[in-house]
Amino acid sequence: MERRAPGRGIHFTGEGTSTLMAETISTHTSAQAAPTAEFRRGWPTLVFSTIGAAVGLSSLGYILGTMVVPLQAEFGWGRGEINLASLVSSLGLAAALPFVGRFLDRLGVKRVALVSIPLFVLVLVMIGLFTSNLATFLTFYALAGILGAGTSAVTYSKAVVDKFDRRRGIALGIVAGGLGAAGLFLPPLMGIVIADNGWRAAYLTMALLGALPFVLVFFARLSAPASVAAVDRSTLPGLTVAAALRNRAFWSLCVVFFLLGWALLTMVPHFVPLLIDSGVDPVRAAFLSSLVGVGTVIARPLIGWLFDRFYATYVAVPLFLAAALGCLLLLWAGPSAAPLTALLIGIGFGAEIDLMGYLSSRYFGPRAFGILYSIVYSVFMIGSAFGPVTAGFAFDATGSYDIPLITAATMMVVATVILLTLPRFAKEKTE
Repeated sequence: MERRAPGRGIHFTGEGTSTLMAETISTHTSAQAAPTAEFRRGWPTLVFSTIGAAVGLSSLGYILGTMVVPLQAEFGWGRGEINLASLVSSLGLAAALPFVGRFLDRLGVKRVALVSIPLFVLVLVMIGLFTSNLATFLTFYALAGILGAGTSAVTYSKAVVDKFDRRRGIALGIVAGGLGAAGLFLPPLMGIVIADNGWRAAYLTMALLGALPFVLVFFARLSAPASVAAVDRSTLPGLTVAAALRNRAFWSLCVVFFLLGWALLTMVPHFVPLLIDSGVDPVRAAFLSSLVGVGTVIARPLIGWLFDRFYATYVAVPLFLAAALGCLLLLWAGPSAAPLTALLIGIGFGAEIDLMGYLSSRYFGPRAFGILYSIVYSVFMIGSAFGPVTAGFAFDATGSYDIPLITAATMMVVATVILLTLPRFAKEKTE
């Protein structure tokens, strides 16, 4: 049962409970430090995490849409078959993330990154060089999800949560902005590379970009593995895994981010083929698709800043409803509404990633943050995989995206209702 102080928000429950004051104390930084001091101390970690999130495993979701038409032309695969790549990658990630989360808690971000980044780059090279049929293509994507799990946003969010407390919202927003930048720049870049050198060259280009965080990790001022290992996590505030499994907020977050992952990612890989179907030039279609990234880049740092000053759920809910409206606009107005829809979905996606990391840190605390957040993120990835795949098969069966768009809008509305029923968490006042 939750314990509350008069006039305050939710306390941690179950094993290892602590006072509300303890919840606001970061593992590796004092909550009494000035916000500007957090940025002075943590900016190398922030740069590493932002770039790493942009070119890590999540980037595959942004570039797959540019590959659909070339893969169809070369192999004759259906769009549903091609988007199975997102599904198998996400399922691989979902299977690997609980282990990665435990490694992050016990070994630290640096060790995980040093192993996972090279493995992810290797898989990208294999996709570009050795794909010969649908089975090999899907196998490589599954491997990317498993071996590249340490390059997902979970790793980079963990690095930021370790360094930031009073300005955690905006720091997570900046990192999430790296994902938005990927959505902004990668589709047109891949479109140009494909037009000049083919889709295989695009994967090799992505491999070069994916290797960049391996260099940056040595300058990121991450916690040393020895010091991480020396921490007795049983003394940290927050929920244990066992306590979280008995906590309504944990299960509510899992459901919410499954629905939002399905809904917001449904159309991202389908924007380019949808526009090409309507007669838009492929390169221009890739540029229009990048408006998802524009919305995300604009939204994420601003949303993170707002999370530090206002109750985060109330900031995010209107943005999810706007994204639902964007899906319906695409349904009603067709491709002419694609730019506005892309912007609204990008803004909603920006709120989603920010909110997932922020609420997880506030409801769960630092004690088992790595593994608990990895579970929520795994559920999110499963939803984000099934959305595009079902949309692809729905298009193959009906020749339109009407059913996926209605489904996505409905899921976003349901998710916002669940969010509004969550118990309030309490956080310290910021300057």
